[in-house]
Amino acid sequence: MLRFKHLALGISLVIILAVVVLVFSCSPLQPSATPTPSRQSEEPALNQPVNEEPANEQNSTDLSHLINKNPAEVDNSRLPITPTEELHVTGLAPKVETAEYRLVIDGLVDTPLTLTHKALMRYPTVTEIVLLICPGFFADNAEWTGVQVTTLLAEAGIKPEARQVAFYALDGYQRVLSLEEVQREGVFLAHTVNGKILPKEHGYPLRLVVKGMYGGQWVKWVNRIEVM
Repeated sequence: MLRFKHLALGISLVIILAVVVLVFSCSPLQPSATPTPSRQSEEPALNQPVNEEPANEQNSTDLSHLINKNPAEVDNSRLPITPTEELHVTGLAPKVETAEYRLVIDGLVDTPLTLTHKALMRYPTVTEIVLLICPGFFADNAEWTGVQVTTLLAEAGIKPEARQVAFYALDGYQRVLSLEEVQREGVFLAHTVNGKILPKEHGYPLRLVVKGMYGGQWVKWVNRIEVM
């Protein structure tokens, strides 16, 4: 009789053990069936441009998710074009008389130039979609067309001792770039945006476009270039 009791107790223990194993095998503590991507797969390689898709599908031209990005680190090739009427406005446009406007190129050059608006429009043009970021405020991605700064400087003739180039605006604003920066791809004087003549509030007659730099370097209403 005692042997039968021990046998029954053994069978009970086996059953209890089987139930415990079954419960733990269905426990939520088990890893998910879908593996978590590794950190390497989530983050881009160092110093590689990142494709930035619009953050708001309902407003595909909204680029506010880029306002704290460095434009030099953003691949804007898949970003939407910001319509001209949606381009952000900064500063008050000075009065511009097209017939009286002149672009002066002087300083450390062999032949100083004074160019009318009509003459500028005859120069060979470049067209490029360039991302403009005013950090913390706005981001625009537009198609700009204009004259390469290097084309004008080559015509004027840069003296060997030149190291910098200053850009002056009709409203008194100015910025200085190194000669090396000016000679990079994507630095030109735009007279057209999105296929239309540059509006006055966006820099007509000429706006400096500097690919990979913040908007503070994009001098509007340029009327003088000084080589230093």
